[in-house]
Parts: sequence; structure tokens; C-alpha cells
Amino acid sequence: MPKSYSDQEKEYIIRRLKDEAMNCMSVYGIRRTTVDELVRRVRIPKGTFYLFYDSKEQLLFEALMEFHEKIETQLLQRVERMSGREPEVEAITDLLMDFFRQADEAPVIRLMNSGELEILARKLPQDELAAHFSEDAGMAETVIARLFPGMEGEAEKAAEQFGDAFRTVFAAMIYGHEGGMTGNTDSLRLLLRGLVLQLFELYDSRKTNRDAELK
Repeated sequence: MPKSYSDQEKEYIIRRLKDEAMNCMSVYGIRRTTVDELVRRVRIPKGTFYLFYDSKEQLLFEALMEFHEKIETQLLQRVERMSGREPEVEAITDLLMDFFRQADEAPVIRLMNSGELEILARKLPQDELAAHFSEDAGMAETVIARLFPGMEGEAEKAAEQFGDAFRTVFAAMIYGHEGGMTGNTDSLRLLLRGLVLQLFELYDSRKTNRDAELK
């Protein structure tokens, strides 16, 4: 990094680049978001951009992952407040509904419907993508273990079984905008509640088996 930038200035530039990356993706999409537009908005020389990022794709991916981590952190905070109590179908369904709605309200999420996210993924190192998907699986495992006491040892298997199902529901929500199915929260709740009920079936089955082993 050039000595002309203090640590505070570097932090400021990175923060501004990420903020404008999200704004540009929401307005232009990934293809039409350019380094020229980003540096114009942040008011830095183009050469300075490449002191911080090797490519436009690296910046866009980091900005998206930061947003992803933000809403996941908020979810986990709510999960922690519910942990230790006997799980309830409606309470967990409400929790997931809020999480899905929050993600859906972010304009950048529409990128998932455009196919542009796949373009970004093709230009990124595969190890970065693999690490992201591994973190996703770990988060699902943590949520299940916290919400369903006693399933800690089986949360990994449950996360694998239900993770893809929840991602499918999320994709259906995103693609619903293309078909004009906006604001159809009743359908979304029905799908989420069905998955939650199946989680409860698994939880009750494991609980019954453990109780039988203790007798």
C-alpha cells in the first residue's frame, strides 16, 4: 500500500468501495458495474483501486459476502435468544419468515434471478467459493443445534438434508418476482412451515429414541 494512505484512509476507501459496489450491483447488475464507475463514485484514481483489489469480481464478491454475513449474524442473534427453550413450530417459522423477507427486500438479491451471480462465480477462485459454501453448511448446522436441544451430534446430517430444501424455497421466492408473485407471504410461510414440521418430526424421532435408550 502506498505510504500516502494512512490506515484510517485505507479503511475508508475499502468501506466506500464495498458500499458503492452494492449500490452499483443493485442498479446496473454485475456485468455493467465497472471499475471506472466505482472509482468515479468513490473519487479515487483507477490505479488506487488495484492497490486494494485484483479485480472487479473480487470486490463484488467481498461486498456480497459481507451483506450475507450481516443478515446471518442477525439470524444467529435471534436464534441464540431462543436457544435452551423447547422449540415451537410457529416461533421458528416466524424466525425464518423474517430472515427470508429481510433478504428478499435487499435489491441486490435480484441478481440471483438474473443469472449474473453465476457469471461472477465463474471468475472467482474455486477455493473461495468452496469456503463460502462450507460456511453456509456450518451456519445451518449451528442453527439446528441451537433450536433443537439434544440434536447437537446429529445437526450436521440434518443441515445437509434440509439445507438444500431451504435454499430451494429461497430460490422459488426470488424467481417468484419474475412471475409477478410479489408479496405472496402466505405461500412462502406455507413452504417454510412444512420444512419446519419435518424438522420437528426428525427431532421428535431422535428424542423418542434417546428416551428409549435411557430406560
